[in-house]
Amino acid sequence: MRALLNLLFFLFTAVAFLGSAFFVVAKLLSNINFSPDTKAWKDTLRRLRERVKQQAGDTLVAWDKEMFGLLSLNRINQKKGGWMDNTFSGTMTTIYHEPVLAYAGRKNGNTGVLVLQTSDREIILRQKGKETEIWVNSAPFGIFTDGVLLSAGRNGKMLAQWNPASEETQLPVLLGNNTAAAITNPEKASGPNPRVLTLLRDLTVEEENALLALAMIRILG
Repeated sequence: MRALLNLLFFLFTAVAFLGSAFFVVAKLLSNINFSPDTKAWKDTLRRLRERVKQQAGDTLVAWDKEMFGLLSLNRINQKKGGWMDNTFSGTMTTIYHEPVLAYAGRKNGNTGVLVLQTSDREIILRQKGKETEIWVNSAPFGIFTDGVLLSAGRNGKMLAQWNPASEETQLPVLLGNNTAAAITNPEKASGPNPRVLTLLRDLTVEEENALLALAMIRILG
C-alpha cells in the first residue's frame, strides 16, 4: 500500500511539473513573437496572415471610398484565442452583411500584434504599452500614442488626433487641420447594424490609411 501511494505521489508530481514547464515555455514563446526584426516576428506575421487568408479567402468585397461609410461593427466567423493558441480572428462586414475586412491577432497583456486585410491593403498594428506601430502594405506608416498618430520617420508629422479619454458615442478624429470623421464607440453603439465611421469630408489615400488604422485600434485593439 505504501509503495502504491509513493508511486501515485511521484506520478502526480511529475505531471504537475511537466504541466508547469509546458505553460512557462508556451508563454515565453508567445511573448518573443512580438519582438520586431526577428525570425519569431516574421513567423508570427506569417501565421497571422495564414489565419486571415483562412478567414476571408477570396470572399472580401472590393474596397473603395464608399466602404468607410458602409463598414459595420458587426463581425462574422469570430474565433477567440485559447490557452494553447491565443490567436483571435474574425471578419467585419458592411451594413449589407458583405465581408469586407478580415483580421487576426495575438495579445499578451499590453503587448500585441494585429493583421488587417481588405481587398486592396494590409495593415499591421503592433502594440507595445501605450504605443502602437503601424505598417501599411509592409511599409512603416506611423506611430500612435496618447491620442496622436505621427508619420513614420525621424521627422514625423502629425497625421491624426483624437481625445483618448472621450466617452462620447462618436469620437471625433482630426485629420490635418480639421475634423474629418468620427469613430463609433462600440460600447455605446445602438441598433442592429451600427456603422464604424461617419465621414465628414473626402479623404486622401494617406488619410484613409490613418483613419482605418485608428478605427481598428478603437474597435479591435
